[in-house]
Amino acid sequence: MKSFRHRLPPLHSLMVFEAAAREQNFSRAARELHVSQAAVSQQVHALEDYLGTALFRRAGRGVELTRQGAALQQRVGAALSYLVDAVQSASSMTGQVGLSISANTAMSHLWLSPAINAFRRHYHDEAFHLRMVTSDHSQDLLVDNIDIAVLYDSPPQPGWHLQPLFEECLFPVASPSYLDRHGRTLETPEALLGHTLLDFERIEPNWVNWRQWFEHLGLSTDALMPEGVFNSYSLLIDAAERGYGIALGTAHQIDEKLAAGSLERVGQDSVMTGRHYWLALRQASDANVEAMQLAEWLLSRVDGRARLRSLR
Repeated sequence: MKSFRHRLPPLHSLMVFEAAAREQNFSRAARELHVSQAAVSQQVHALEDYLGTALFRRAGRGVELTRQGAALQQRVGAALSYLVDAVQSASSMTGQVGLSISANTAMSHLWLSPAINAFRRHYHDEAFHLRMVTSDHSQDLLVDNIDIAVLYDSPPQPGWHLQPLFEECLFPVASPSYLDRHGRTLETPEALLGHTLLDFERIEPNWVNWRQWFEHLGLSTDALMPEGVFNSYSLLIDAAERGYGIALGTAHQIDEKLAAGSLERVGQDSVMTGRHYWLALRQASDANVEAMQLAEWLLSRVDGRARLRSLR
């Protein structure tokens, strides 16, 4: 077998592509990577030349992924995450111990990662050593080496302080391009049934998808036939951003996308499910200044006045 050097493009170009694909904007990717927009464009074009296919196409003021680009993004993002985990695990083995934080995949991608990046910038601490663990199975999020966890709909956990982060609120969202084609007026929630609805598989029984959302509103689901079903909430939101249809957005998780204009609310109906996302701090981490500082920062992202306290 040939070495990886002969079978892969430069790792740096893949990292630049991942940032540009995630942001769908070369300027924002450049700011994240601390390089010029021209440098991002150059790396992307070099990768496209290497692969012999276009990865992006122009879309208004930004860019959007081609079919080949979207396929590559999924695998490159996962591969880079595995590399980060491997490097961080090796670092911890050599005594460079930091914090470990866990959350489900969607929460990690949509809310937690941006919050942690903002934490680094606020405290000017790019060297802050943090290991992120993601899993869509709740039992995997409270293993022994985790200091902080973000949990969905969790009962009290022995050995952990739990504080509510935010209550789950779900409402329909779509991209401006989809709404330009189909209209922004939605007189009743039943009118959603005439649109392309994007849904996701419920990995755990307490997750809410379109069927549960309509039932919460007391509406019949007999005519409900989602046209796209995803096994990842992050990919579902990504598909909605690309204009493929209407998805259920979770308040706070998609706030940045609403603020940026890549998604818009559809109609005025929303469902408060009564379930919460919880911030969990291991009791043994009480004396860890970094853990306390990060936990309070995460709470402040939802409520600027929030302070860490033991509620459960």
